[in-house]
Amino acid sequence: MSYLSDVKKVTRTEASQGFPEVILLDNLNACNLQCSMCDHPNMKQYRPVERMDIGLYHKIIDEIAVENPHARIWQIFFGDPFLLKDMDKRIKYAKDQGLTDVVLNTNGVLMDPDKSEQYIKAGLDAIYVGIDAARKETYDKIRVGGDFERVRQNVLAYRDLLAKYGNGDQKLFVQFVVSEHNDDQVGEFRDYWVGEGVGVKIRPKVSWAGLVEAKNLKENDPANRKPCYWLMKAMNICADGEVTLCSVDIHCRVPCGNIKEKTMKEVWNGKLGEYQKMHNEKRFAELPQMCADCRDWQSTYAEFY
Repeated sequence: MSYLSDVKKVTRTEASQGFPEVILLDNLNACNLQCSMCDHPNMKQYRPVERMDIGLYHKIIDEIAVENPHARIWQIFFGDPFLLKDMDKRIKYAKDQGLTDVVLNTNGVLMDPDKSEQYIKAGLDAIYVGIDAARKETYDKIRVGGDFERVRQNVLAYRDLLAKYGNGDQKLFVQFVVSEHNDDQVGEFRDYWVGEGVGVKIRPKVSWAGLVEAKNLKENDPANRKPCYWLMKAMNICADGEVTLCSVDIHCRVPCGNIKEKTMKEVWNGKLGEYQKMHNEKRFAELPQMCADCRDWQSTYAEFY
């Protein structure tokens, strides 16, 4: 995959009807790394580091169980799950309510075998481990503060634990975000991990709505711009219940309602519904400035191996 985004691959542009198909939850928005392609180090300028109240979490899960139990539920929006002591219990609660697609993303540094076993036994459907390099020297430049060899061993341990404790349907993926710094290693990364029996996800870089440099993105052409997958399909809920505009609005610069005060369905069919309509009608200039200027829609695809 070239590091340049290919808009011909951007095809998931229709809005979810009535209720989101994907929900990202900030069960905890703390992170242990300072990755070069991420703006997490600046998060405190916009919102505090905090843990989602368990009562709010239950409210969200209970509504999803009624409205769309097959929605994909990312248990982390903007942090690392292995920093949250009761994540296994939160996974189990979601599975006990009948949710069928409960997943996590992590940098893998703290993914030790004991915690991994707990997550697997709780019923976690899939985990995605961001590595973004086939070689240590590249990893160190991108995943700042991480440990390349430790992550590699943690992933292999998770693979073995899945074989021992998994139900046969639970998945493990390593992820590679392509940029100008690592695009020469895509094939090497893919071949190594496929050879180890681990799934591989490769996707383009995003700018987090203009917060970091993403040379793979072209200037927007209003005539050829497409509706954004993250706005059309996904709801992103911060630890305090605030719903962000989309999955790249990581600092909730455009709040769209609070789940403490409204149902998810009400929020989805409120401001978010209005913005989705603007996308469908190509009224991009009427959107909040962050969204009107954003080019991250160009990276809303991935390749799996």
